[in-house]
Amino acid sequence: MQKKVMYPTALTIAGSDCGGGAGLQADIKTMQAFEVYSTSVIVGLTAQNTYGVQDVMPTPVEMINAQFDSLYADFDIKAAKTGALFDADRVQAVAENVVKYGVKNLVVDPVMVAKGGAQLLDDNGVLAVKKDLLPKALLVTPNLPEAKLLAGMTIESKEDMKTAGLIIQESGVPNVIVKGGHLEMETVYDYVLLEDEEFFMTGPKVHNENKHGTGDTLSSAITSGLAKGLFLKQAIVEGHAYMNRIINHSLFVGHGHGPLNHGNWADPNKVRTGFGLEVLGPQLVIETENISGSPRALANLVKSACRSGVKVVQLREKDETKLNWEDKVVLAKALKQICSDNHSLFFIDDDLDLAILSHADGIHVGQSDTSVEHIVQQAPNLLIGLSISTMEEFKKSEHLFQHLAYIGVGPVFATQTKKDAKLPIGLDGLKAIKAKSPVPVIGIGGVSEETASRILDAGADGVAAISAFTKSNNLYKTVFELSKKE
Repeated sequence: MQKKVMYPTALTIAGSDCGGGAGLQADIKTMQAFEVYSTSVIVGLTAQNTYGVQDVMPTPVEMINAQFDSLYADFDIKAAKTGALFDADRVQAVAENVVKYGVKNLVVDPVMVAKGGAQLLDDNGVLAVKKDLLPKALLVTPNLPEAKLLAGMTIESKEDMKTAGLIIQESGVPNVIVKGGHLEMETVYDYVLLEDEEFFMTGPKVHNENKHGTGDTLSSAITSGLAKGLFLKQAIVEGHAYMNRIINHSLFVGHGHGPLNHGNWADPNKVRTGFGLEVLGPQLVIETENISGSPRALANLVKSACRSGVKVVQLREKDETKLNWEDKVVLAKALKQICSDNHSLFFIDDDLDLAILSHADGIHVGQSDTSVEHIVQQAPNLLIGLSISTMEEFKKSEHLFQHLAYIGVGPVFATQTKKDAKLPIGLDGLKAIKAKSPVPVIGIGGVSEETASRILDAGADGVAAISAFTKSNNLYKTVFELSKKE
C-alpha cells in the first residue's frame, strides 16, 4: 500500500486580530492562498478593527507551552513564523519552545511598531527578540521602524537599509529582509540580504489606506513557500510577487485602515467588461454530448485545445444532458482549473449558479436566457457574452452593451450542433452588426476551418466553434486555420 504524503503544514505564532486584517488571521488566509495547511499558537488576544487596537490580553505562558506541546505531538510542521509576541516573557517562552521542538525554517516578523508609529513591544521585549529569538531564526523581516530598533540606527536611504541589514545579520540571524515601504519614494524597495547574496526587490507604491497586515502577509507567504519545500530565495521572490499582486486590489470592509485582499477576490463594486485582444482567437464551445458523453474525454480535449492556443473555453451543459448537478459542478471546476493552468478563460453557458460555484471567468447567455441585468447584480465579477442573431435583437440589446465583454453573432452559416438554431444571418448580416457594435464580435454558427477566414474577413474579431475541434486530427492546425483571414 502506498504511503500517503502529508500535506504541507506551517505554523503561525502570533496574536489574534478579531478584525481579521492582521495577526494570525492574516497568516492563515495567506497560507490558504498558497495551499498550505496552517496551524497556530495564539500568543495573545487583541480587540481591534480597522480603526485601531482597543484592548490587549497576552496568553499565559503555560497556555503557550501547551499549544506547542499539542501541535508538535501530532503535526509535521515544515516551517513556522512569528508575529506579535507582546512582551519579553512571551518572546522567551516562544524561543524556548523553538529550541525544545527543533522548529524548522523559522521566519521572524518582528512586530514592534504600529503603522502609526506606536511601539508595540517594550525595550525588554526588543532585547529579548534580539538575544533569544533572532539567533534561532532562518529569516527576519523588519520594516524600517523595526529595523531601526534592531540595528540601532536611523534609516533614510537604500544605502542605510543595506547597512542596517548587515548589522541585524551580525546579531545572529543569517538572512534579513529590510522592507522599505516607509521611504518617501514612488517605488518600494525591499533589501534582501542572504548568507551568500544580496539584492533589492521592487514594487509599486500604493496610495490607499487598505494595507493593514502587510508585514504578516509577506512573512506568511515566505513561510508557506518554505513549508512547500522551496529554497529560501525562491520563497522570498514568490512571496514578494504575491504581495505585488494583491496590494492594489483592496477589500472594502470596515471604515478605517482596511485589510489586504488575500484571496484576490473581485471587487463587488466593479462590473467586469474588459475582454483583451489576446483572447479574441478561436473559442471552444463544448459539452459532454459532443464527446460521447464522457467528462474525461471532454477534459482531455479542453487541455489539448488550451495548449494548442485556445484562449476561451465555454462549457454548454444543458439540463437535458445525462450529467446530474453534482457531476456538472465537478466537471466545471476541473475545466476551470485546466483553463487557469493554461492561462485561458473559462465561460459557462447560461447557468449562473454553475458559473459562480466553479469560479468561472465569464458567462454566455442567449436572448431568452438569464438576463444580463440579473448577472450584473448577482455576480459583477463575471465577464458576459450575449448571443445576437438579427439586427432587431442587436437594437433591443444596445442598453446592455455597457456590461458586455463581447457579443456572439450568428449563426453566420447553417449549423447542425444546436438543435434550436435560428436562421443564418450570412456574412452581410454579420458585417452590418459589426459596423454598429461598440464591443468585440465573435462569429458563431457553421464555423469550420473552411469558413472561419470568411467570417473573420467579414469583420468578426474571433470565432467560436464546436465540431471544428471535436473532429480535428491536429488541434494546432485547427487553431491556426480558425485564426487566419483570407
